[in-house]
Amino acid sequence: MLKIEAFERNEIGKTGVKKILKEGYIPAVAYGHNEKTIHLMIKYQDLKNLIHDLPSESATIELSIGGKKFITVIKELTRHYRTHDIHHIDFQILHKDEMVKIKVPIELVGECEGVKEGGIIDFVVRDVEITCLPDNIPEKIVLDITHLKIGHSIHIGDIKTEGKFKINLPPHTPVVSIVVPKKLEAITPTPTAEAGIVEVPKEPEVISKKKEEKEEEKEEEKEEKPKEEKKK
Repeated sequence: MLKIEAFERNEIGKTGVKKILKEGYIPAVAYGHNEKTIHLMIKYQDLKNLIHDLPSESATIELSIGGKKFITVIKELTRHYRTHDIHHIDFQILHKDEMVKIKVPIELVGECEGVKEGGIIDFVVRDVEITCLPDNIPEKIVLDITHLKIGHSIHIGDIKTEGKFKINLPPHTPVVSIVVPKKLEAITPTPTAEAGIVEVPKEPEVISKKKEEKEEEKEEEKEEKPKEEKKK
């Protein structure tokens, strides 16, 4: 578990935040169930190193405040809109005996058979909200897609939780699927074309027959006209 030290602060508001930032600290807060909100400041470089080393957003962090230690997770991280430097951070204090809801990322591993066949990966759900005890929070959920073929999927109900956490989504929710690219679907030959059979449309045949019948009628009329003239 990663660790970081924070210091309580009295400066609150825009003026106080500017002063803290100039001194090389980042304003922060820590809060939790039945916990009073604590206004903090953390050394910028310490926080930058923590974020860099963090294995995932759901990783637990030991937050030390004046010698007292708390198990926390990062609830919110704010960056400057221009420089993207860390501007503020919120920590959620966890209690070992209390269930917590937290988002956990999903990672795909393995060389997919369906991709080798020409399919593409449709990664629908990239993170999920889970409910569990703090000690059971996974850094990430790893899914092996090696044996997935075209048309196959992994659903929420297929994920093994080993009873350590509950995923707050319906079991039938698709997480990842292997699909056929649209371009390939558009040029896929029909079974008759593959067999070398060419289907002749029926409508042109009907039209050609009508044309032949009309031509025959015209020829008959030509033959009948001379006969009528002779009778006169």
